[in-house]
Amino acid sequence: MKKLTLALVAILGFAATPAMADIDYGLEVGIRQQSGDVKSGSTDSQMGLQFGATVHAPLSGPWHLRTGMLYTQRPLVVKATPDNKVTMNYLDIPVALMYKFEEGAGVYAGISLAMNLDKKADSGTVEDVKSPMTPFILGATFKFAENLGAGIYYETASGEAAKNLENYRAVGANLMITFD
Repeated sequence: MKKLTLALVAILGFAATPAMADIDYGLEVGIRQQSGDVKSGSTDSQMGLQFGATVHAPLSGPWHLRTGMLYTQRPLVVKATPDNKVTMNYLDIPVALMYKFEEGAGVYAGISLAMNLDKKADSGTVEDVKSPMTPFILGATFKFAENLGAGIYYETASGEAAKNLENYRAVGANLMITFD
């Protein structure tokens, strides 16, 4: 918890630097298709939501730091008799290196510090949730209007996410409202 607090203070301090006037702030909301594996059996992917705030801070030339705070749903259906829908919700803090081709378009890659907020299952319980998870993220953003844009991304978290749940993956698309 101390490391998380220190990281947030560092990010906020970095964002408050007067020399960083080029910082782009934004709100994002979107959908994601979540999938994963179970140790025995099969799963069906599920649709989840993601929303929150993001910041793009310039580093050098076209290189930027992309970070923020996002609420992320990671649902999955475990095929059984009966099927069991498992939902785990997280607070994600992405930390990615972004290359901007121009002011309104760029690609990014990095990790997300995903802290579990809650978990539930239609039948039984979700046990031994790994928190924080650190999924790898790869994505692109572009603006189609002065303060409106979209982003697409791929996320993968290999290894165990909870007891018998592993190798979570997602693709998603977010609508962005920017405040540059």
